[in-house]
Amino acid sequence: MSTPPSPHPAYPQAPGPYPQQPAPYQQAPGPYAQAPGAYQQPAPGPYPPQQAPGGYGQPTPYQQAPYQQAPYQQAPYQQAPGAHPAAAPAPGGPGCEVCGAAPAAQMRIRGHQGMLIVMRNLWRKGTFCHTCGLAVFRKMQSDTMAQGWWGPMSMIITPITLLINLFTLSKIRKLPAPMAPLGPGLDPGRPVLRRPAGMFGLIPLTGFTVTFLFVLAVLATA
Repeated sequence: MSTPPSPHPAYPQAPGPYPQQPAPYQQAPGPYAQAPGAYQQPAPGPYPPQQAPGGYGQPTPYQQAPYQQAPYQQAPYQQAPGAHPAAAPAPGGPGCEVCGAAPAAQMRIRGHQGMLIVMRNLWRKGTFCHTCGLAVFRKMQSDTMAQGWWGPMSMIITPITLLINLFTLSKIRKLPAPMAPLGPGLDPGRPVLRRPAGMFGLIPLTGFTVTFLFVLAVLATA
């Protein structure tokens, strides 16, 4: 039995059970074939790099002029026309917070109330002239003498409060008579011992004084 002729006469097929592989593909050199040899850099453009004195291709070092700052001059402060000038302090210091009279001084006047089991400490702090400060003192002192004894601890706190108020009274008496009040002030009224509360408070105050002196005498003779 003879072998049939090959359909491709340019590639003859060898006789046998397996057909022969075609020859490897060879590409013809195209128009983009690169010639052998080292890489050649294209010629420089119309603007060649500037050559510095230190070497080829280095840019010229940037030179900046030294910075000089002008001396700072501040214009003198001028107040705008029509502005209100600062108010001058009132003569004699701050005024009384009740009537606005001067001179005045800051002070604290204390009070105390004893109520068997509980107690309450009172005070009035502010800037007062001679008249208003004396009015507050007489009110707080007389009320303390009448209401401050009714409690175990209040029997000790009340005389201490009355004694501290006496130091405040000396500060009030050093103030001169108030001048130029801006409004009505407080009425000092009667002295402490001429008021009903002050006269009633003399009873427990006298008892406390006698007891205190007796304890001192016993401790001195022991």
